[in-house]
Amino acid sequence: MGHALRNSVLAAVASLAATGGLLAGAHGASAADDNWYDPSALLTSCEQKVDGLGKADRCRFEPAKREVFTGPARQVGTTVHACSAKVGVGRQTTEGRTEENSISVSAGVEAGLSQIFTASIETSYSHTWAYSTSETEEVNGEVPPYSIGAVTIAPAMQRVSGRMVINYPKRRHGHYEWYVYPTLTQYDPDEMQFSTTTFDPRPMTANERKSMCGGPGGTANVPAASHVVIHLAKPGYRQGAELSAKPRN
Repeated sequence: MGHALRNSVLAAVASLAATGGLLAGAHGASAADDNWYDPSALLTSCEQKVDGLGKADRCRFEPAKREVFTGPARQVGTTVHACSAKVGVGRQTTEGRTEENSISVSAGVEAGLSQIFTASIETSYSHTWAYSTSETEEVNGEVPPYSIGAVTIAPAMQRVSGRMVINYPKRRHGHYEWYVYPTLTQYDPDEMQFSTTTFDPRPMTANERKSMCGGPGGTANVPAASHVVIHLAKPGYRQGAELSAKPRN
């Protein structure tokens, strides 16, 4: 970068800082001078064991909006197949869930950041939030003869967006306080009424019947496919409002 151009860039940065705050993350601040405006690096500096942009004095998360919704369905447990006799399906399934952060940071920092997120979210919404948790469902069903059955669960999920306010002990590009705007997604253990559990047996195809049951192909005398929704989720809901991008300092 030429001397004149560099001076112009620094002048523009100083002008922006003077208006009351540098925004990071969702508001598109560009990377410059050792990636000072990189939201991942800014979040990393909240972890006191990691020197990202120089350790931050204090980080606090200000939640603005929380949404509860039904997540995508996925199969739990193994696929069960029945040949000449029906097969019962009865099991407890446990699926692990880990927090997802829209601003990627190193794996070693995730747990430390989650402690900050957890405290603020639980205070704001009186609702459980944890870095890693699991869901358990009791599933009972029956796979008819010459059929294949599987259980799917669409879990209750929660999504929280807000602002991480990061304070440094000395000015960083003319400013003590920086903002990052992450969106967090996590399984919701308190809202099981928003999950859907489905048991979905279907007739085998001719090839499946031959390969799995060791018999001739064909689908004679096979019961029709069935689709049983064990629990149907409620519509999701939203708490809070969109976050204003206007800095406070």
